[in-house]
Amino acid sequence: MPQSLIDSHIHFSSHDRLSELQRYRREIGAQKVCVLSLPVKPRINFNPEILFAKAHLGPECYGLASFDYSPLFFGMPGGDAGSGGEGGSGGAGVADLDLPGQVERFRQLGFDGLKIFLGKPSFQSQLGLKLNDPEVLTALKSAESLEMPVLIHIADPLIFWSYKNVPGFIPPGWEQAVINGGGSGGIPAYEELQRQAVEVLQACPDLTVIFPHLLSMGQDLSRLARILEKYPRVYLDLAPGLYFYYELDRQRNEAREFFARFAKRILFGTDAFWFPDWFSEFPRASVEDNLKRGRHLLRFLESQEKLDNPFVPTRRIQKQVQGLGLDPDIMRRIRAENFLELYPPAPQKLNPDACLGYLDDFMEQLTAIQAEAGIVETIAQLEQGMNDLFQGRAR
Repeated sequence: MPQSLIDSHIHFSSHDRLSELQRYRREIGAQKVCVLSLPVKPRINFNPEILFAKAHLGPECYGLASFDYSPLFFGMPGGDAGSGGEGGSGGAGVADLDLPGQVERFRQLGFDGLKIFLGKPSFQSQLGLKLNDPEVLTALKSAESLEMPVLIHIADPLIFWSYKNVPGFIPPGWEQAVINGGGSGGIPAYEELQRQAVEVLQACPDLTVIFPHLLSMGQDLSRLARILEKYPRVYLDLAPGLYFYYELDRQRNEAREFFARFAKRILFGTDAFWFPDWFSEFPRASVEDNLKRGRHLLRFLESQEKLDNPFVPTRRIQKQVQGLGLDPDIMRRIRAENFLELYPPAPQKLNPDACLGYLDDFMEQLTAIQAEAGIVETIAQLEQGMNDLFQGRAR
């Protein structure tokens, strides 16, 4: 009988690709999925799609919300899509985000946790807001009090800070960066981002934090172990993070020991992409692409096969990596058990009236920021579909 599997890290951002997500879930054998929103300037974030997925998949789907940063993106105070406050124009600052109010509304809607993208180097540079800024820490304390897990992207693979040494490889958004630690290019240093992460943990000791991609620290497992030892509410997820295939292979014995030691603190996740065609920050991925990505990770964890190294910068050094061949008991925890201990056994239930009200506010906010007509139409279609679904269940 196949082992249980939960994919804890999926980007779902296109409601008309729901059938593809369902097919992916069946074929990879995932009993449950956790879908994540992302903040994106042209249309605020993908929270509506996360609600749509939760509404249709029910107990099989958890969902993490992203903040509305419109006041910083567009200079517009009081984004309705986040806090329910009054929209408007004119000068706006961090206080207009009302991040704690957004957290409370997310819980009322039925989100299961938060996805925080502020630790992404290029996004932090674009937004001018840090993880350890007081307004962000206040919001994270709100999540802490509501017992909402928070997944926080921290940094990027360390090699990104020296990409000029990797011919033909430039990370998205880094073209103007000054390497070796940020500088005038605006990209914060790797160590600065890791310092911000630790300050979050110190400020919110009871907050459950998930660091994806092995905290972008797969090259230094001893340092990563010290963080897990010191902060017992920290979890890692394995969303590739394609960088870590080579890094874990080159220290294979240490990696196997790390996974055995922290078997209860690691989640399986694939970073599967379900973005709309217009979204160019990440590549469009088909069902087959996402299945290949997930199966490749499972084989790397479970077998000792020789596999292709999927990470361009290190492929020139080593074309293949060897699977870790982790013990079945360790894999059982990583595949599903840890997720079910971290999150409640069933996802939060959606509040239909609150969800439809949120989508109304979202469309008003899109109009206020003069979003493209096609984006507004997409949200209108999504809201109609959810309304039909809710009414059908009520009958």
